[in-house]
Amino acid sequence: MPKIWKNNRRDIADLKRRLREGDVVYTVRKVSGHVAPYEDARLCVEHEFTWTNRVTGSLMTGHLSIEGLLAQENEIHEQPPRGVRNIADPAPQVGAPLGSNYEGRLDEPELRGLNKHVADGSDPRTRRHPRSWRP
Repeated sequence: MPKIWKNNRRDIADLKRRLREGDVVYTVRKVSGHVAPYEDARLCVEHEFTWTNRVTGSLMTGHLSIEGLLAQENEIHEQPPRGVRNIADPAPQVGAPLGSNYEGRLDEPELRGLNKHVADGSDPRTRRHPRSWRP
């Protein structure tokens, strides 16, 4: 079972003992559905500790130390969590309409996504007149 470190003193000390320069850890970010409606709800981000701060002596990933990363993310994973897509990987492309000249083969997830896109569309029986008053 992969190790998960929380934002507490014991886990910070354990993480400092285990990590070496060049090690990669993973965090999970929650994505707002209002900002990115077609994105996954959770995305995995990888952080590589590439240098050591000469003043504090702690490992750094970009501008964050181990303590700073834990304070910002609350959890650090040793391995990428299962079922969570990496933020750098491309998102599944299932929501766009296809042109009349499309010659590719649609696989099952794409067809399900297109059917959901059609089912989520507006119902003409419940649609309001465009210039009607809205309460």
